[in-house]
Amino acid sequence: MNNQRIKTRLKWVDTAKGICILLVIFNHTAYDIMDLCPEIRDMLRATRMPLYYTIAGLFVSIKSPQIFLNKKVNRLIIPFCFFILLGNMVGYVKSVINQTDFTYFSPLYYIITGDANNKFINPPVWFLFSLFDVYLIFMLIDKISTYCGKFKTTTKIVLSLIAGYSGVICFRRGIDIPFFLDSSLSATPFLIMGHLIMSRTNLFKKDFNKYVYMSISLIMIGTALLTSQGIIDYRINFFNTSTFHIYFPGFIGVIGILMFSKVIGSIPFITKIGRYSIVYLGIHFLWINDLNLLIETYICRNNEIMTELLTFICTVLLSMFFGQILLKTVPYLIAQKDIIYIGNIEKIEQR
Repeated sequence: MNNQRIKTRLKWVDTAKGICILLVIFNHTAYDIMDLCPEIRDMLRATRMPLYYTIAGLFVSIKSPQIFLNKKVNRLIIPFCFFILLGNMVGYVKSVINQTDFTYFSPLYYIITGDANNKFINPPVWFLFSLFDVYLIFMLIDKISTYCGKFKTTTKIVLSLIAGYSGVICFRRGIDIPFFLDSSLSATPFLIMGHLIMSRTNLFKKDFNKYVYMSISLIMIGTALLTSQGIIDYRINFFNTSTFHIYFPGFIGVIGILMFSKVIGSIPFITKIGRYSIVYLGIHFLWINDLNLLIETYICRNNEIMTELLTFICTVLLSMFFGQILLKTVPYLIAQKDIIYIGNIEKIEQR
C-alpha cells in the first residue's frame, strides 16, 4: 500500500499500554514480591490482561471487513508466528550452549492445545492470537447489532456479556476450546467496553477536569483493589473465583487506570514502551529465567525480593535494547508495517 494513512497518536493511550506491558513483565518476574501483598496481586490478576483487551477496543471500527482483517493479520498473526519462531531459535541456541536436547515447538500445536508448560520458551504470545479471536467475535457482534436499529449499543453489550459468560462456563465445565477461543470469549466484554467507551461516551474528551478525573480514577482503582480476589489466568481460561470477581474489578480497575493515564498524559520512558508494547510482549520472556538465575547466583544470593526486582529491571532494559534492533531490522514482522495484503486493498480504500 503506497499511501499509508498517518494518524495522530494519543500519548496517554501509549502510556496506558506501557503501564500494561510493565505489569505483564512484573507478573512474570516478581512472584514473591506480589505474594507480600495478596490484595495488589489479586487486583493485577483481575485487571492486567483486561486492560490490554480494553485498550485494543478503544479505536476498533469496521469500515470494510477486508481491510479490517488485513490489518489484524499483519498486526497480530504475523507477529505471533514470528515470535514463536524467535522463541524456537533462542531455545535452540540455549540447547547448544547447555548441551541439551532441543524440540521444535509448533505454532499450530500451541494454538490448538494452548499447552506451553515446560515445552516452550515464549508462552506470552498467546495473547496475540487470542486478541485476533476477540476481533473476529467483535466483527460478528457488530454485524448482528446492525440489524437491531436503535438497540444497536444494547445488543453489543448483551452479546458481549453472553460471550464472556460462555467463556467462564467453559472453565466451569472443564471445556477447552482450541485456538484460545475459550479465553477469547471470556475477554470479549472488555474489548467491547473499550469500543463503546470511545464511540458512545465522552469519558475521554479533551476538556476534562484533571483533579476530578484523578480523584475518580484513584477511587476506582481502590475499589478494584478491595473487590479483587482469587486466581485469574486468561491464558488458560482459569478462574478460581466468582463471575462477579472476574468482571467487576476488571471493569472498574481498567477504567480507573485509563483515566489515570489520561490525566498523566505522557511519561517518556513508559509511553515509549507502550508504543511498541507488542514487541516487548513478544520478547521479554526469552531471557527471564536466565537473568533470574544469573542474578540469584552471582549478585543476590538468598535474597529473593532483590533478585526479582533486579530481574524485572534487567528484563525491561534488555527488552528495550533488543526491541530497538527488531524495530530497525524486521518491522514487517513485528506489527510496524504491513507485509500481506488480502485482496485489492487500494481499490477498497478509494471507494
